[in-house]
Amino acid sequence: MSQLPAANRMQTGGSSGPEANGAFVGPVILTALAAWRARMGVLTAAVVVLALANAPTQLAQWDASQRMEQASARSEARGDRSPDPEEAVRDLEAIGPACCNLCGATLLGFFLVLPLTAGATVLGARTVRGNARFADMTCGFRRYVPTLGAALVTLLIGGGAAMAVGLINSMALIGSASRAISGIVTPGVLLVIGALIMSITLWLTARLWFAIVRVADPERPRIGGMASVTLSWQWTDGTVQMGMVGVVLVAMAVAIAALLPGWLAWSTATSGMGSAKSYGIAIAVVLMSIGGWFAGTFALALFGAAYERVAKIREPIAPPVHESITQQSGGMVG
Repeated sequence: MSQLPAANRMQTGGSSGPEANGAFVGPVILTALAAWRARMGVLTAAVVVLALANAPTQLAQWDASQRMEQASARSEARGDRSPDPEEAVRDLEAIGPACCNLCGATLLGFFLVLPLTAGATVLGARTVRGNARFADMTCGFRRYVPTLGAALVTLLIGGGAAMAVGLINSMALIGSASRAISGIVTPGVLLVIGALIMSITLWLTARLWFAIVRVADPERPRIGGMASVTLSWQWTDGTVQMGMVGVVLVAMAVAIAALLPGWLAWSTATSGMGSAKSYGIAIAVVLMSIGGWFAGTFALALFGAAYERVAKIREPIAPPVHESITQQSGGMVG
């Protein structure tokens, strides 16, 4: 495994660095807005590619959800009666393909979507540097094995908390018939545990986000997947970690605000009838597409700006690539 660059080892500790400047989230947002306006075209192309690559996963999840709902409805209709052989076969025919589709979509997401996501994050960072190009989407494939390694570690660490939430909920549902378990795992307890674990997930995401972009960054020294995870943890030490938590929260808030009109329009449309329902669904799809475009392009610029703000001090590129965007925003002043 590659060692951390010497320049980085000298600059990862102490209070010097981006956190010494005080403000973090505000300057990052200003820089992201400047980069977003300057490179909207290439950011849009990146989001379209990511959306198309994610489409099979989303379709598989939707199909599995529909099949599971049908199986659940048949089970509720039977009540306490055990299914006969024909009904059992019908349930298996519904659940089996759903599980296979989900497994296939998961593999596709790991081996294709994650490297594309790494490339998109590099593209977002290079929009801030001023030299982004669509070919940056392939950066994750050029460093394929280290990129997958960094993604796997971050998923196992950052996603572990989310998996724990699902496990706790499953245990509560399974044990709902037991008075002992239902008396302990109450809805209030589940809410507290879920909020705690999701807070930990948010914090881990903020600490580990730089790993996938750093390992695929072609303009900095090559490092291994685990080394990039270690480096991301070092770069976000001190007050930077709270700044990155703020950046993640901003990205989430922008996504919710951008997608909310489409969600509301969809909820209203699906309760309608006839041509009004079709018209409403069409409007909802347009609104969600616009919202998804804005949320996705801005998120790439936002995380790219955060990465560049930290990386230019921790591991500066010499000579600097372009300064036009950072001069516009004033957000990268060290």
